[in-house]
Amino acid sequence: MRPPVTDEQAREAAETLAAYGSQVKAARALGIARSTFQNRLAKAGERDAPAPAPAAATPAELVAADRKIVRLQDEVNDLRAKLREAQRGHLADEVVLEALGVMGAAPETPPDWLTRIPAASATKTPEVPVTIWSDWHMGEVVSRDEVGGCNAYNIEIAERRVRRLLDATIDICANHGPKSYPGIVVNLLGDFVSGGLHPELAKTDDEEVIPSALRCRDLLIAGLERMAAIFGKVYVPCTAGNHGRGTPKPEFKRYIYKNFDWLIYQLLQRHFADDPRVQIDIRASNEVHYRVYGQRYLAMHGDMLGVKGGDGIIGSIGPIMRGEVKTRGQATSLGNDYDILLMGHWHQELWLPRAIVANTLKGFDEYAKNALRAPPSEPSQPLWFVHPTRGITSRWAVKVEERKATPADWVSWREAA
Repeated sequence: MRPPVTDEQAREAAETLAAYGSQVKAARALGIARSTFQNRLAKAGERDAPAPAPAAATPAELVAADRKIVRLQDEVNDLRAKLREAQRGHLADEVVLEALGVMGAAPETPPDWLTRIPAASATKTPEVPVTIWSDWHMGEVVSRDEVGGCNAYNIEIAERRVRRLLDATIDICANHGPKSYPGIVVNLLGDFVSGGLHPELAKTDDEEVIPSALRCRDLLIAGLERMAAIFGKVYVPCTAGNHGRGTPKPEFKRYIYKNFDWLIYQLLQRHFADDPRVQIDIRASNEVHYRVYGQRYLAMHGDMLGVKGGDGIIGSIGPIMRGEVKTRGQATSLGNDYDILLMGHWHQELWLPRAIVANTLKGFDEYAKNALRAPPSEPSQPLWFVHPTRGITSRWAVKVEERKATPADWVSWREAA
């Protein structure tokens, strides 16, 4: 007795016949007798015969089925809406990037001259000057009367201080530094605009955020072009600060794409696109990891250290030291170990064992006086020199106020009573 024909065998017989066109060829292809093939083919015919009509559904079953269909259709519509929204968001990001000429641009790589060790035959070992330009708060107004007469700030004063910053940086490097430079590193670490971030700033700022951003763009272009003319090569790591954000509260997804600091940097990148002397380095992570010779730096703004606090007694040292420990642990886990963390944000010049913190160009303001009761600090920006084997050899606070008269005596002391 022949074994029963399975559905799989019947389907295989029908498909083979369709492929070969004759029962003889199909049976030969399957390696079975023609009679066996015909038996399987007959089973295929029975299988494809019309099935008996199903029993009519009851009204209750029809209602349940309709509800299920409606529910599934709602789910489909919801998923389609979410997909369209995601596509719009992705497209919006692409449009912004494309408009700024950086569509698909890979992250910049720090230039070779930063890490190239000078030849042993060099008569004088070249050092690299490194500086931070940060926390200019362009557009903000500080009232001299409200801070006890020790400071004032507005657009005119800001532009004067930027000019003095450039002059003093060049003077220190030319007349007080080692003088043999392969280039200069200028860290742009954010908060270049006031941005009307708080209600009181929105009421008192000299100008709105877009004019301030364009003003900073012009000042930075002039400054970097001057650095390139003096030092030959300029490497510019860029990070965005909290004052440039376009949202009421900090957001962590697509952070830089809603920030006027990032827009300023993109405009700089477009301006210097054809100038090989200047390299603008902007990262989506809003952090830049680079080396100067063997010394590893991690540059960021400083508002996202994972800590809060600070007061008028110890200033920002406490939260910065705690934040540096957390940042170092995370950086090590990500394979981005560093030797020195660079930041602005805290409006206080600090040279710490593992961090360098930039002061603000703005100087002492009403918040520092009335909320923190902090001592006033003279507006400045940091500058230091890196040696291939000795690391940091000297460091400067580049003062941006008018120079005071120099005392006639090179040293003096008080006589005992």
